[in-house]
Amino acid sequence: MKIVADTNLYGVQRTFEKIGELVLVPGRELNKSHLKDAEALLVRSITRVDADLLEASSIKFVGTFTSGADHIDNTYLENKGIAFADAKGSNANAVVDYCFAALAYCIKMKSLVLEDCKVGIVGGGHVGGLFAEKLRRLNVEVLICDPPLQDSVTEPALEKYCPIEAIMQCDVVSLHVPLTKDNEHATYGLLNFERLSALPQSALLINTCRGSVVDENALVELLDQRPDLTCIVDVWENEPVTNSALVQRVDIATPHIAGYSMEAKRTAMVRIFEQIQKKFGLPVQSQTICEKDEEVKITGNLKEDPWADAFDQLRRNMVGRREFNEIMLPGTNLTEMQRVVLQVLGVKFY
Repeated sequence: MKIVADTNLYGVQRTFEKIGELVLVPGRELNKSHLKDAEALLVRSITRVDADLLEASSIKFVGTFTSGADHIDNTYLENKGIAFADAKGSNANAVVDYCFAALAYCIKMKSLVLEDCKVGIVGGGHVGGLFAEKLRRLNVEVLICDPPLQDSVTEPALEKYCPIEAIMQCDVVSLHVPLTKDNEHATYGLLNFERLSALPQSALLINTCRGSVVDENALVELLDQRPDLTCIVDVWENEPVTNSALVQRVDIATPHIAGYSMEAKRTAMVRIFEQIQKKFGLPVQSQTICEKDEEVKITGNLKEDPWADAFDQLRRNMVGRREFNEIMLPGTNLTEMQRVVLQVLGVKFY
């Protein structure tokens, strides 16, 4: 079996070369010419998988090492009988760690008092649900807006969902929705100028889902008018090219790395490896992961635009990040509140 995979997927060479001929290609350069005689394709969010890429290929399985799947034309895959697997939820804890780091920034730099905050979460799935759970363990008031989840409930829900208008009145607003365009609850451009303008004085906006969920130009305009707002952005509408005006105005700008951690990457890899073995009826093998695989293989500029090159280079430099639940600290010299917060994040003490 021939497997074509993005060069920068975690553990891909050491793991997948055991079950087939492995061809590695930088994800932004991957095209249909690379898929000749291939049966499986492994990608990240930077590779659009649709008819333009797959037509006339022999691909029978597509796996994405990401939670989001807006880069995948699922309708096309279904019509062609191509199996699909994603890593939904594998990076949830890593993204929640990022969100707590954003809160920590505001506590230190903006005098945010977490206990007095009301946090509004848009999207109550794997990431948003976990974020809400940890905040509530800290006795923080949380509101969640998730119309699809609300519609899917067949029994009286324990979770009380709120309209987006209520969320935009919160002290902290954090976005955790998939990017959708053609359905009843489309999220493309969900936060327009009108909704963004409703943010209260000194509010914090965190976007770790998809750039297009926020109208970037409207956010630039608002930040010009509202210096009281804090904005932390990890995702961008035209990645790897970023909105330079927005980059200059937000407090923290990162290159789509909220979910980047060793643990998230490992979980995603294991999930896709299990699914590809199942699809092709292969004898079940364990996953051998060597962290030396993450010594990045730089293949040159993926695009001439310097912003794009910097975006990808910064992402490659994040390969060694660990999650809070892998950290062990001395338990001395901590306040009770500090100890509680760290325990909720999964930090262990000795």
